[in-house]
Amino acid sequence: MDNIYNKITEAINNNIPSWLVTVTNVTGSTPASAGMKMIVYSDGSIAGTVGGGEIEKKVIDKILKIRPGAVEKWSYDLGADSKTAESTNMVCGGIQEVLIEPLLQGLPLFIIGGGHCGMALSNLASRTGFLVTVVDNRPEWATKIKHPNAVNTIYCDYNEITKRINFPIESFIVIMTHGHIHDSIVLEQLIINDFKYLGMIGSKRKVKIVLDDLIKKGITKDKVKKVFSPIGLDLLTHTPDEIAVSIIAQMIAVKNGKNGITFNQNPLLD
Repeated sequence: MDNIYNKITEAINNNIPSWLVTVTNVTGSTPASAGMKMIVYSDGSIAGTVGGGEIEKKVIDKILKIRPGAVEKWSYDLGADSKTAESTNMVCGGIQEVLIEPLLQGLPLFIIGGGHCGMALSNLASRTGFLVTVVDNRPEWATKIKHPNAVNTIYCDYNEITKRINFPIESFIVIMTHGHIHDSIVLEQLIINDFKYLGMIGSKRKVKIVLDDLIKKGITKDKVKKVFSPIGLDLLTHTPDEIAVSIIAQMIAVKNGKNGITFNQNPLLD
């Protein structure tokens, strides 16, 4: 048990996205006992156990699918014919309840491209409620040295991005690689999903070329219209830090359900 608490401390201190699962109650025959604990990491690996077998797999799969942002309590029926607990194929005859606690709270933000703009964005986003993962196909740019405030950095071939990375549907995703060809490759793989926010950096000319090409490939206009591109609020920005501010402002507006931005809210202008 001491080891699991060390793992909890390690996850929190190192900003590792993970969830603590605790068995809070058991009724009848179950493979676990109250107090057993397991940590589920965002990559699917675990530490500890809550009984093993099907129930443990169900808990892990559900966490990775919905990625709870708040404490939740789940109940599983292991052959007790419960009308309220989630059913399983187990025949132990009991009911097992587990408490799910996120060890880090925040919105998942994936920055695809760890260059100078990516560095500025990862630094600012980590201080505004986002759990940042930086992805780059250049190993020297996908490092904690370049992105010290990111919870994760991933070196990945952009052609394999959806095979290598599990993007939760509630994700905010910013595409800002070191070339519009890479941007296009990434966007084509991600655009089929309805993420909370999907944006791509670029000039209006470049963006139009990329989006028109996606439509020619069969992506519907409705899907294409949902992409935030050119990304960020139109602040006439040029430096990496200013670009990061404009993107963060837009993402916060989306998070809060703000559809329109008023340039000046001085009441004397009404």
